[in-house]
Amino acid sequence: MRHQAAKCINEAWRFHLGDLPPSDVMRAEGQTWSGVTLPHSWNTLDALVLEEEHHYTRAVSWYVREFEPPAAGQRLWVEFEAASQRASTWCDGVCLGEHAGGYTAFTVELPRQPQGSMPGEPLTLALRVDNLPDPDLIPSDMSDFFLYGGLTRNAWYYTTGLRRLASLRCETEVSVESATLAIRGHLDAPPPRTLRLSARLLSPQGELLSTIEGPVTAESFELPAYIIKQPQLWSPGQAVLYTVEVTLLDGEEAWDVVTERIGLRFFDFPEGGTFLLNGEPLRLHGTHRHEDWAGYASAVPDDLSRQELRLIKEAGFNFVRLGHYPQARTVLEACDELGLLVWDELPWCRGGIGGERFRAQTQAMLEEMIEQHYNHPSIVMWGLGNELDWESEHPDSSDEKVCAFLQTLHDFAHARDPQRLTALRRFESGASIVDVYSPSIWSGWYRGRYEDYEAALNEALARHPRMLHIEWGGDSHCGRYSAGEHIGAEIRQESDHAERPGIATGVSGPARGSRDSDWSESYILDLMEWHLQVQLRTPRLVGNAQWAFKDFGTPLRPENPIPYVNQKGLLDRAGQPKALYYLFQSYLATTPMCFIESPTWSIRTGQPDALQRVRVYSNCPQVTLFVNGRDCGKRRRDGTAFPAAGLVWHVPLRLGANELRAAGLAADGQCVEHTISMEYHEAATGPGAAFQWQVQPAKAVGGEEGRQVTIQLVDADEHPLIEDCRRVSFELRGAGRLLACLGIAGGSSVIELANGRASITVLAKEATTLLVRADKLPETLIPIEPGDR
Repeated sequence: MRHQAAKCINEAWRFHLGDLPPSDVMRAEGQTWSGVTLPHSWNTLDALVLEEEHHYTRAVSWYVREFEPPAAGQRLWVEFEAASQRASTWCDGVCLGEHAGGYTAFTVELPRQPQGSMPGEPLTLALRVDNLPDPDLIPSDMSDFFLYGGLTRNAWYYTTGLRRLASLRCETEVSVESATLAIRGHLDAPPPRTLRLSARLLSPQGELLSTIEGPVTAESFELPAYIIKQPQLWSPGQAVLYTVEVTLLDGEEAWDVVTERIGLRFFDFPEGGTFLLNGEPLRLHGTHRHEDWAGYASAVPDDLSRQELRLIKEAGFNFVRLGHYPQARTVLEACDELGLLVWDELPWCRGGIGGERFRAQTQAMLEEMIEQHYNHPSIVMWGLGNELDWESEHPDSSDEKVCAFLQTLHDFAHARDPQRLTALRRFESGASIVDVYSPSIWSGWYRGRYEDYEAALNEALARHPRMLHIEWGGDSHCGRYSAGEHIGAEIRQESDHAERPGIATGVSGPARGSRDSDWSESYILDLMEWHLQVQLRTPRLVGNAQWAFKDFGTPLRPENPIPYVNQKGLLDRAGQPKALYYLFQSYLATTPMCFIESPTWSIRTGQPDALQRVRVYSNCPQVTLFVNGRDCGKRRRDGTAFPAAGLVWHVPLRLGANELRAAGLAADGQCVEHTISMEYHEAATGPGAAFQWQVQPAKAVGGEEGRQVTIQLVDADEHPLIEDCRRVSFELRGAGRLLACLGIAGGSSVIELANGRASITVLAKEATTLLVRADKLPETLIPIEPGDR
């Protein structure tokens, strides 16, 4: 809920990395303090640094800001959407309280006049925030994502009268014919006298439908129920939202005003049946979102979060699992507005179960998630955990103890919210405890072949009556493509396709895609298209969610092509779509589209007259391919044909520059086109000998002028080597800096070659030199001039 008087206070914070006595913090002076704007994390860049002494700071830090004291008869509140992972709040040297958990909001009241201060003197609020390891605080340090530190979301302040609305629930009973709305909640304390509540209900078009009033005589309150005839129902295709505005009054004086936007919908997921929304079957096509962005860590600005959710919707998805923790208010509001159904998740990820402190903190997080997110119509499931069979941080943990606590959480969730379902991924011992379960199936990546996915899926569906397939796919390195063999080892056929500790990130064990494939976008296009086709022809599979929508940072994968980045995204870590994004559009989206594999496949090699495979991904019934202006024929799309739904051509390319254009003809007669440029060279005949390079103008985030340097490995005859994937490093010798540690191609100082290529952005106002190192190659020195074109 939003307090109408709330103002964003992301500006004017002072920050100190490291612990200090509270008495020193209040002055917030000296060179060790800096000005910051929220959302903020101290791990913005260091999480991807390879040098251990500078990698992934786990620390205590302080944030300080001043506030004007409230007027007489007013109370001043400050709300933090998140403090990762623990926080204590202080005002003028006095501790106001503590909060555990980095993914839910908390509110503190600032005193009117601290003891010893002068009248009218500003109040100094300080937060001590830390992300130090703590096995009793979820998520576990065994998790495959960073536990970033900082005030990673927005902060707000507002004033109220002598009482405030501390919680508000809009409880609904909905059918096609009518909806009943009941408004309940709590004040922050019992009222000093009888107060009054007035609630206004507005239609999605802004029309006032009703004003509901009632007295408040205790800390908890409930207004009379209101019946809405012929409600406008919320769904992915029509995400209509009503507005509820609630005012707390003392006589005619408004003490507090809050607003909520609610959606009216009902759903069911019977055992052995399909998922029903508003009485109609709905197949859930989903993905996952991590709160992680290049250059921001988890301190993602609201506009980027909304941009990401729009891209999820435009890909054709109608469902998203927020992995593996509750996410920002803006994220859930965007899901409400876009019509994306949500699996919201408690951050119990790996690590087993601890003692009483662990249990109390975990249950408190579940309660906060449910209470704070209850009114969002997008949420249909409360996820209670992920991979709870992983190795434990607690010596006395066992599956039996995990199951007992999981049952406690399941019962608690249903007591707090009887309508929504509980859900769990990958813990077979607890599968029957929750309402919805997903096993682990990673066909073609961590285990098995993707061709065996259908058998593994059907075997799991036979075991679990209410099942979704959550997490599937594989990693791909941006710009790496291949039309040949993707795996240089024979992978045995097997029915168990789950990832396991040591298999997910290790180098031992059986042959598998995650270790032995080329990590190309081409292979993952094949793997994911195979999965999509199987899912679409398996009616018993109610829904799925691909892992994950965007690349994200992880402390467990320094060996990846981009170190410390999980590269399973359909987008890179900066939100740029890979070819995979358009594969999903071609199967799930309704807006006509056409995409050639791929704009980032800029160089191909082969014999002068050899035919080259060209694949087009489109949802149009018919596509025509043109190569250098020549019509290469039409293809009819067949959603059961593999690969590319049958939109495959084999065409000659001329040496040098080529232009490829695909024209898709939609069912309504609309024509959509996609054009790419590609160079074709004779294949290399010898090993890599040297790097060639290009320097072009580039801009960094924020508009800073720079130079993008692209290197290409060639043999002694200067033919490009496009199958080389060795690791390269970039270093400046001279003035300027590199745009590095972003976890993307073009923004990583250590990275594997993609088709023999890599790039980096140099920011320098004067001449400098870029040093390139690679195994078994001489060092390359590239002069950079500010005026290079």
